Amino acid sequence: MKKLLLTDFFKVETVESPIPEPGPGQAVVRIKYAGICGSDLHIFAGQHPTAKPPLVMGHEACGEVYAINSERTDIKVGDKVCSHTIEPCNACVGCHEGRENLCTNVKIMGTSMDGVFTQYMLVNADRLIKFNDDVDMKIAALVEPLTVAVHDTRRAGVRPGDDVFIAGAGTIGVLIGMMCKFSGAGHVVLAEINQDRIRIAKELGFDVVDISAPDFVDQCIAIAGGKFDILFEATGFQGGYDACFNLIKQGSTMVQVGMPPKGTIFNTDINTIIYNEASMLGVRHHTMTSMEGAAKIINSGAMNEQLAKVVSAVYPVDQAMDAFEKASKDKSMLKVLIDFT
Repeated sequence: MKKLLLTDFFKVETVESPIPEPGPGQAVVRIKYAGICGSDLHIFAGQHPTAKPPLVMGHEACGEVYAINSERTDIKVGDKVCSHTIEPCNACVGCHEGRENLCTNVKIMGTSMDGVFTQYMLVNADRLIKFNDDVDMKIAALVEPLTVAVHDTRRAGVRPGDDVFIAGAGTIGVLIGMMCKFSGAGHVVLAEINQDRIRIAKELGFDVVDISAPDFVDQCIAIAGGKFDILFEATGFQGGYDACFNLIKQGSTMVQVGMPPKGTIFNTDINTIIYNEASMLGVRHHTMTSMEGAAKIINSGAMNEQLAKVVSAVYPVDQAMDAFEKASKDKSMLKVLIDFT
């Protein structure tokens, strides 16, 4: 089988490897499509604090069950599936409380263990989630970033009629926006500075405001008719953080989604939180229940027309370096997929 190995920073090579065999409780998934995430680009460029070569990157993928050695009766060879992207210890407090994303001994695909950029992947069978037989696999490949959006909107408690502000119109910002609309939000306003991303978000039907505009705050307030109930910071930069803080109102909930570099300290006016009795939440990765929710949405087809527009380009596995170059340099790319078929 072929797998993509990060042999050095800025260098991915296609290498041959034997197809794995599943031990007890395991399955082998034949990967169909895998997406390049921003975290993959950070690892690729040597900007991740822990992930180093040699490594098989990637945590966004879908495929078909190639072999299974498990007592599960609901999954069989040939089924379309995804695998939840973390391997919890199942022994710590976080795991016992059903929050395996907070596991103190967690392993994450493509970071602390080999990931999905491979034709055949060995996984724990109990982490598999099934798709309907008729699901478009390019859309199924978006299940992991959609899971982020599901997890984050659930954590924020988005309710029908809420006005939502999102700083950042990259892939995650756009998907959070889609999930908020799907959940019945009254207004969803995205903020972005990159003109390509502003154009694309508008083409997807969003209200988008240039965060560098002098009257940025006034424009956002004019669209929503006031400040916002829910705010998502999805850039990881001070500017996005400030934009959210300037649009908090009494009782708002702000969710920090963007991951700033380790050691980053944001300047903040804590009185904005105190005097508005606002809530500020963090999010870390996601849970299997959130991925099950994302898979159900894809199976339903309710968002698939919009989700299909998130796929910007598809590259064959032998052109992986071109795919990484495109994903890292072209800001008009929401999601670049690698075809492992």
